[in-house]
Amino acid sequence: MINEAFAKRFFNGRNPIGLRVTEVDDQIRATYQVVGVARNSRIQRKLRGEVEPRYFVPAEQPPAAVKSPTFLLRCGTGPLACQPPVLTQVRKTIERVDPALPIESADSIGERLAPLTAQDRTTAKLAVVFGSVALLLAAIGLYDVLSYGIARRTGEIALRIALGARPGRVVAMILRETIGLVAAGLAIGAGLAYAASRWIESQLYGVDPQDPLTQALAAGLLLSVALSAAYLPARRASRRDPMAGLRQE
Repeated sequence: MINEAFAKRFFNGRNPIGLRVTEVDDQIRATYQVVGVARNSRIQRKLRGEVEPRYFVPAEQPPAAVKSPTFLLRCGTGPLACQPPVLTQVRKTIERVDPALPIESADSIGERLAPLTAQDRTTAKLAVVFGSVALLLAAIGLYDVLSYGIARRTGEIALRIALGARPGRVVAMILRETIGLVAAGLAIGAGLAYAASRWIESQLYGVDPQDPLTQALAAGLLLSVALSAAYLPARRASRRDPMAGLRQE
């Protein structure tokens, strides 16, 4: 069995079924006939870049270069399908065939991939921490700027109420203005985030660089902070005596 990368590199678009592959190792030649093409997989070596050409042979015909073969066992569809009792039964079955055959380890696919993804998982955790801190700082800064801007409009709010405007309508007007301002900022920020995500796409594996859920949550948080920053000072100003607000202004 060869993988798709092997067929693409060495057979140049020809149908590989029935053709032969010859391996030479220390003057020892081993020839195998291709009986099938397997999909490319990344369960070994590296998770990025092009998949390396690989071929697989029956256990009864191991290539000369392989001293310790690896068997892949499919136990089921769930991640917990290969429980310890299943692995124990596999060991007993192998021992019945050849009691002297050494079994070095029995690991799940996740455990086999753990060394390959250790650095990526550490980088992802750091990215989550720094991203959360950046989002928090942005929320705090947005709250301070908007609340300060609304607080400076205390005289305007008092004047509108003194001229007969209802407090609720004044607060709603300020919230509409805030939503328009924040929506424009979010649109610009989303465009910049999309452009920046293209630069780091090559460093991601199994993650969409434009994850809509993450972007929606971040935008929702910033919008909630902006509305709170505008609503609270506007509500306080609308409940004050208009004359007191005008004298303070």
